[in-house]
Amino acid sequence: MKKNIILYENQRLYLDSIHFFLDQNIITKKYNILEITNFDKIEKHVLEEGSIVILNPGGLNIIDIIKKVENLLQLNPSLKIIIHSVNPDIKVIKKLFDKGVKSYLGHDTGSNEFIQALNKVIDGHVYINDDIKNALLSFICNKEEKAEVKHLGLDDLILREKDVLILICDGLCSKEIAEKLFISTNTVESHRRNMMFKLNINRSSELIKFAMENKLVEY
Repeated sequence: MKKNIILYENQRLYLDSIHFFLDQNIITKKYNILEITNFDKIEKHVLEEGSIVILNPGGLNIIDIIKKVENLLQLNPSLKIIIHSVNPDIKVIKKLFDKGVKSYLGHDTGSNEFIQALNKVIDGHVYINDDIKNALLSFICNKEEKAEVKHLGLDDLILREKDVLILICDGLCSKEIAEKLFISTNTVESHRRNMMFKLNINRSSELIKFAMENKLVEY
């Protein structure tokens, strides 16, 4: 018995084109191809084991797409979902993979890659092309770095950085701090930048707030 590939798009031309393309690649010998143009009618077609959904959700609210993915996988946890979309937001793409999507194909996906991704998903694998894979890795690494930085506090500042911070709180400019500590202006600026990086803050006013909250200075 043939399994189902459910195609969703709200434009008939896209559906007919993908259907024709799948015919040319002999996919239709193993799968029934169902074309759906109503986003709310996908659920009733996904209950069979081994079904695959290819969603092209152009123009839809991303929250609705994520909810739809969640609902479909609750109905059929073995369902394999491929998203074909022009949305380049890596946060959205990661969210979709977190929810259980098996592949995400961007607007620049060619015919060969489309079939490669589909065959990978049919075989039970996740397919991510190199561009999206690199973007996801970069996003995850940056997120982890920011999380680590947020945990740094007063104890992570070296003694000279604390000296500079106290004088910043006293209202001294970099030149005045340099003269008071017998260091160069460049060194003062370097300490300022290092503190802002460690504490994940962007303005000197936030440095002062940090010093007050951590009782490095009192007013």
